[in-house]
Amino acid sequence: MKYIQYNICNLEGKSNCVVRTFCKLLNENYDNIYNELCNIKEELKCESYNDVLVFETFMKRNNINAISYGRDMLVKDLELSLGEYIVFCYDKKDYYHMIPIIDNVIYDKNDKCLDLYVINVYERT
Repeated sequence: MKYIQYNICNLEGKSNCVVRTFCKLLNENYDNIYNELCNIKEELKCESYNDVLVFETFMKRNNINAISYGRDMLVKDLELSLGEYIVFCYDKKDYYHMIPIIDNVIYDKNDKCLDLYVINVYERT
């Protein structure tokens, strides 16, 4: 898999991995994605737009579904077919992260994501 640096932020310069991932995968504006996630947060009465229930609801509404993957695998060891994916990953401590992978290219603000452990893989259909 190849890595390309990618960053997008709102007008105040703030960036979030969940919003950034959806922007890349859906080719959408940062504020539009952020506002849609906030609306889902309110609808579901969740604490944050980063809650798993919120982003998984957003994914279902955008035809992005969980797929099978190997257990205890590092992001850099994933073998995916060509297509559009989201990987939810972590450091096995308290750092959680989300990245888009499009046609075997990882897009993120830095390459530290390569050494994170996969929690879930989602595919856009």
